[in-house]
Amino acid sequence: MTELALLFLLLPLAAFSGWIVGQGQKKRGRRRRSVLSSQYFRGLNYLLNEESDKAIEEFLKLAEVNRDTVDTHLALGTLFRRRGEMDKAIRYHKHIISRPNLDEDQRERVLFELAMDYMRAGLLDRAESLFLELTDSEQMGTRARRNLLDIYQQEKDWARAVEQAQRLDLVDGGSDSGLIAQLYCELAETAVAGDDSEAATQHLRQARRYQPNNARARLIEATIAEREGQQALAAERYREACELDPDLLVGCAQAMIECHRGSHGIEQLKDWLALRSRSADLNAPALLLARLTAETDPARAAAFLLETLQRRSTVGGLEYLMELLSSRDLGLDEVGPDLIRDLMQRLMQGQPVYCCQQCGFSGSAHHWMCPSCRSWDSTRVIRGVLGE
Repeated sequence: MTELALLFLLLPLAAFSGWIVGQGQKKRGRRRRSVLSSQYFRGLNYLLNEESDKAIEEFLKLAEVNRDTVDTHLALGTLFRRRGEMDKAIRYHKHIISRPNLDEDQRERVLFELAMDYMRAGLLDRAESLFLELTDSEQMGTRARRNLLDIYQQEKDWARAVEQAQRLDLVDGGSDSGLIAQLYCELAETAVAGDDSEAATQHLRQARRYQPNNARARLIEATIAEREGQQALAAERYREACELDPDLLVGCAQAMIECHRGSHGIEQLKDWLALRSRSADLNAPALLLARLTAETDPARAAAFLLETLQRRSTVGGLEYLMELLSSRDLGLDEVGPDLIRDLMQRLMQGQPVYCCQQCGFSGSAHHWMCPSCRSWDSTRVIRGVLGE
């Protein structure tokens, strides 16, 4: 909801609040209702005119906070927060919570909004304190725990994050299991950094309990096995991790090679890479297999790589092929113009031609006025490797 829409939503609420206050009262009550309504409208007028300091002073004069007006007050406090005026949002919500006539449900709602103010302002310790106070609330408990989880992840307090995620997992019916597995992996990596393999192994056991096919847990297990000199086990865990998430091969290729060398399993690795290169939709297995093959048979490696690039051409693959051919004194005749032309066409397909110098908006058409930031005459042709 936009700020303007929220402001107009407050107008009938303000009128209704004034009406409620005046119900059942005589002449004095009607005067009180009139004062309240005028204060509401005066405050809203200040907000519309971007005079928030005057607005909040008007709203703070409205001492009447009860079950009929609390929604209006909360909406106003939230509006200050949405506008980024955190000091005013905090001040206003503190004003509401100080009123003696709030019932418990209303008090919890105001506490939650005040905690959100603190969180948005970066005062995480204060936000944490209020959210913890609300964790047992039937009304706000789940939302408070979600925000506590967010705070603990920001602070990298993984143990507390796990505690909150587990509580939420009971409410959500197991939908947070992937998140909990990642948090346990964070705890495991911290333990590995502290040279505590036993604690790391326990955390990884929990990670796999929540998410049996977690690739990250396999990677950490490979690291632990490698440190303990169990090269064959480390090699197996690396393969398992990359089978679960093929993209991981790019980052752990060198470690995989070292583990397989240490366990005399290079041929096993080659067979595994050959299988993966046929089924995977990326070239990393083929490139690694070509590197290993080139150690003993460069010509065969070049032929294999050329065949791979004809099916799925990439810049990295072509770069390594050229490197292999030149460093091994092999001929370049096999790299025909069709292969290079196909690669260039794939690279340029969908690439933007123009870019706005003000905001970075890019596209294939030239615009005198940028469609994004509306700057005039700011569009230029893209230069560089993928430019004109």
